[in-house]
Formats: sequence, structure tokens, C-alpha cells
Amino acid sequence: MAKSARPVTIERPSPADERPAWSRVGIVAAVGFVLGVAWPKLAGVNVGPNVPGDLKPQAEATASAAPTAAPAAPTAAPTAEPAAAPPPNKQTVVVGPGKISRCWDKKNKKVSDCGALLLDPVAVPKLQSLAECPSALGLAGKLTLTIEIDFKDKEVHVVKNRKDKTTIPTSTVTGILQCGKRAFANLPLEEVPNKYRHYTVQYGLTFYPPGKAPEEAAAGSGEGEDAAGSTTSEAEAGGTGVVTWDTALVRKVPKDGTVVARLVRGTKVKIVGRRNEWYKIETGSKTGWVYRGALGL
Repeated sequence: MAKSARPVTIERPSPADERPAWSRVGIVAAVGFVLGVAWPKLAGVNVGPNVPGDLKPQAEATASAAPTAAPAAPTAAPTAEPAAAPPPNKQTVVVGPGKISRCWDKKNKKVSDCGALLLDPVAVPKLQSLAECPSALGLAGKLTLTIEIDFKDKEVHVVKNRKDKTTIPTSTVTGILQCGKRAFANLPLEEVPNKYRHYTVQYGLTFYPPGKAPEEAAAGSGEGEDAAGSTTSEAEAGGTGVVTWDTALVRKVPKDGTVVARLVRGTKVKIVGRRNEWYKIETGSKTGWVYRGALGL
């Protein structure tokens, strides 16, 4: 007799049975954290790239710096006077007073008394520029230069004084003379009032190498022939004047000088000197320079 087959039973899970077992998930996550993160740190194993050797100290210093640290308190201002500033680190040329050794009139006759010549405003800056001459770099010593001026032919020559007892090497002197000739090639002679045709003028120069120029540098003195006159920064002038502008500015030096006084129209002044288009005046306790247009001149 055949056996009867058992009926097939199909069980359908309920929705509650299909939910994940969160307890098991938590256990798996905890084990993964211990194996992947906590264990290397506890064992001292470095699982990332190392900081390059030359940047490691900087990285450690940055990491150890406190980001919220308060700024250091400012230091108290020093009570002692600051040290004197060192001499300028450049070549310096100090120009001595100009001395006229000879002069000739329009008939080429030598004059014994040459008087004064308003040459310094145009000549001294040229001489000071010799500090930039390649032959003068690092030079220390004294040198007398002679400037020969012919106002009729408008010629200027720069030569070495024959009686100058300089210790500067001849080759260096030659280089400085070449620089001097270039500097005086465009001398504005029209700005120099002159009484005679031809003048020979001497200027004593003192060269100081970079960093050696004293705070009050002594001006070199020209050597050679006896003086028949001298150069000046202003021409002689005299008389009186009256301010014709509403306001005339009185300056310490011509053109760009500090304003030392203001004069109203009608103010009378005493004229004591002149430099090109500017007059040196005196009024009360004030002395300064006024443009000629302000005096109606």
C-alpha cells in the first residue's frame, strides 16, 4: 500500500520578521572601528603619509601653536636718545668757495680786481655731481679744479690746477676731468651776470668715499694763484622797492624756499642782493627772497 504524501506547507514571514537586527549591526560596526581606527592608534602604527622632512618642524610648530594666544604686550618706548645716523652710503664731494684767479676785459686786457661773479648757483651742482663719476668711486682726497670761462664765445673748459699738490693718482684725475668736461658742457652762462669777458675760477674739492662723509664736512680750499676775486651765490644789488602784487611771498631761498613772510601791496622793502629773477630784500626784522614781478621790476 503506497504511503500518502505529506502536504507542503509554505510559511510567509511577517513584516516584523524582515526588520534588521540592529543589535547585530551595532556589534559589527564596533568591531570594525576597533580593527580599522582604534587599534592602529593604540599600537602606534601610522597608516597615512609622513610629513616631508623639511616641512615637519614647521608642521609641528603650527600644530603646537595656540590659536587663541593673546598678542604680546608692546614694549615700552626707549627713553635714551637714538644713536646718530651713519653717514650716507654714497660717494660725497664737498665744494669749497670759488676763487677767481684771473680775468680779462673785452679787449683781452688783464684786470687786477675781478670783483665777484655769480657762478655758484650753476657751477656748484655740476661739481657735486662728480661724486657719480666712475673714476671717483671710493676716492678719498682733495683736488683743485680750474674752470676757464669765455662769455663772449660761450666756451667753458675744465682743467687741473697746475700748482695743486694732490695725492690722487694721475689716471684718476684724468677720469675726473673727463667727467667735469661733460658736466660743464651745457653750463647756462646766460644765467651768470658778468662784468668781464674771460674768467679763470678755481674750486677746491674734497672727495669722501661711501660712509665716510662727516656730518659737517669741511669744504676744500683751492690752491694756486692769489685770488683776484671770488664767486658768490648772489649778485650785489641796492636800492628800494615797493610790493605791487596783492600778496608777495618772501622765501628763505629763491623759487622753492620756505615762505618766511607775506607782504601786502604797497609795502616798502630794501633790496640787498639779486639772483637771476629773484631779489633779496629786507623789511623790518625779515630777510628773504622775492620774485622780481612782485616788486614791479
